[in-house]
Amino acid sequence: MKLSSQNLGIESTEKKLSNALSSYPFLYEISLFFIGVSLSIILLGVIAHIASDNLKTLQNKSLSYFTCVLITWCLLFFSILGLSSNLYPSLFFSHSTWNNFILLVITIPALLLLLLSSFITRKNIKTLLLISLTLTTAELNNFKLKKEEKNNTTKRNVFIIGIDSLNINEIDNKKMPFLQSFIDKSNYLPITYTHIARTFPSWITILTGNYPITNKARLNLTDFNQINLKKTLPYYLKAAGYVNYYIQDERRFNNIDERLYFDKIIGPPATAAEFLLSKVVDFPLVTLASELKFFNLFMPHIINNRAAWVTYSTEKFNKKIEQNILNTDSPIFSAAHFTLPHWPYKINKKTDGIDSDYNKYLKTLSIVDEQIESYFAILNGKGLLENALVFIVSDHGESFSRESDIPDNKNPEIINLAGHGTTIISNSQYRTLLSFGHIKNGEVHKFKNVKPMLNYALSDITPTIIDILNLNVTEKFDGMSILKVKEQRSIPLESSLQPMFNSKGTIDIDGTIQQNSYLFEVDSLGKVVVKEELYQRAVISKQRGIIFDKWQISFYPEHDNKIYITDLEKKVLYNDSDFSDIYLKKELIKKLCNHFNSEIITANITPCINSDYVLSNSQKAL
Repeated sequence: MKLSSQNLGIESTEKKLSNALSSYPFLYEISLFFIGVSLSIILLGVIAHIASDNLKTLQNKSLSYFTCVLITWCLLFFSILGLSSNLYPSLFFSHSTWNNFILLVITIPALLLLLLSSFITRKNIKTLLLISLTLTTAELNNFKLKKEEKNNTTKRNVFIIGIDSLNINEIDNKKMPFLQSFIDKSNYLPITYTHIARTFPSWITILTGNYPITNKARLNLTDFNQINLKKTLPYYLKAAGYVNYYIQDERRFNNIDERLYFDKIIGPPATAAEFLLSKVVDFPLVTLASELKFFNLFMPHIINNRAAWVTYSTEKFNKKIEQNILNTDSPIFSAAHFTLPHWPYKINKKTDGIDSDYNKYLKTLSIVDEQIESYFAILNGKGLLENALVFIVSDHGESFSRESDIPDNKNPEIINLAGHGTTIISNSQYRTLLSFGHIKNGEVHKFKNVKPMLNYALSDITPTIIDILNLNVTEKFDGMSILKVKEQRSIPLESSLQPMFNSKGTIDIDGTIQQNSYLFEVDSLGKVVVKEELYQRAVISKQRGIIFDKWQISFYPEHDNKIYITDLEKKVLYNDSDFSDIYLKKELIKKLCNHFNSEIITANITPCINSDYVLSNSQKAL
């Protein structure tokens, strides 16, 4: 069954948010945002009034009131457009004409002088002081007068650091020197897979140690009501006395929050309102106002939000991390995910002028490498790396529809799709980074008895952490402690929903939203989640596969339920009818059927239903 707009009953994007108006958190967030917008407009009006009033007084009323108002508003207009064009050149209203140094040097000091002249004219002083005090107090709120004390816990701090959309073939000393340096010093597992190449399923797998079919997170924005939140790493660590942080600079499709037993979330809102309100970023006044802490309380959707890439700054986001991670006597667990390498591969100023998506992507890899190095420096400066267990991972890879992104094959039905989660035969999409070590007094130490050339998966991370920390957890996991893996295991794979692509081969945003809009709804917390009644229909349409040793079997429902077998070492894909090793084929089909046993009938997994499948599809090879 192919998942499409027709069989999901999609009609319009507007219907997607039809139930949002009945969600109190959604309405509250929208209202708060527009209060912030209103206050920024009022502030602008008050500034204009003070400046024009002072100008009129200083001119001994030689200028008319209208002229003073006109001059003031011209100064404000050019200041706002000039400043926004300078800080955010990719905004809709930004232009190189406004980004003029001389213009800024004239307009901004002129406005400041007009405002400060209140102390000469003796007018509007109280109003000016009130505005200054309010804005300054909010800015100073993040400055700590007391120095943080050293972390005195005897337990190891635990840090999982994730990188979005990282194609592991691009890691080298030139593009990602810090990451390469960590890999060289730590336990690096080069053959590691995600079970579903999407952020939310990957992170739920990381934090549960279970396969998606077990933890129930099969799609982005899966309803938390389907997940057993107490069978998670944050829950176990919290019970052991840890303070838990979750950090992510773009949470639109990965709405992990306090419900997963995190004590503090650092990042933009993960709400339905964020989808809408972040679009306001193109209005210069609102964007400039959001830079101020006072207005950011009302409008946290625009600054430090990777989804609003036109304003995003890795330096500012890391500063936010530094201000919010507190060093206490309790051990710390932090799961951080940096999303810059995700499509559209853009960031404010730093990717301007780069011609292709692929070259932009490579640039974002270098930038995120610097961001992670900065994050390490923050943790080290707080004394949190004196005794720490550190994992650096990726949630999935990234494909650019190159020949190297899929195995060699002669099948015209195989489409080389870009992105991630679109086709399970693409190692570029499903191979992930997994490198870990124990940091003691700034030095990275490897663990012994790790077999690096076996296959691993993101589901092995939680069991490994519990094993190393020797936590009293009796839960059985699908994954295994990496320290105890001695032989090859079956690793299941699933596809996700496919985006729509335009004629240029890039993602069609409007088309994708239109196609998938009716799949989602806004829940009682103001979060976007997959509709319960459509969730199973979406799951049925998935590609399914198993990796064992150097072999992968892949089931494609959109290809009339065909299976393909890939030799991962030779990077060659075979049609099932062309694969001559009948015994191996039977074993791979058996592993596929065993893992997806509960879905054989509903997903119509033909090789598992028809006992004669192997024989009937092997005649050509024989």
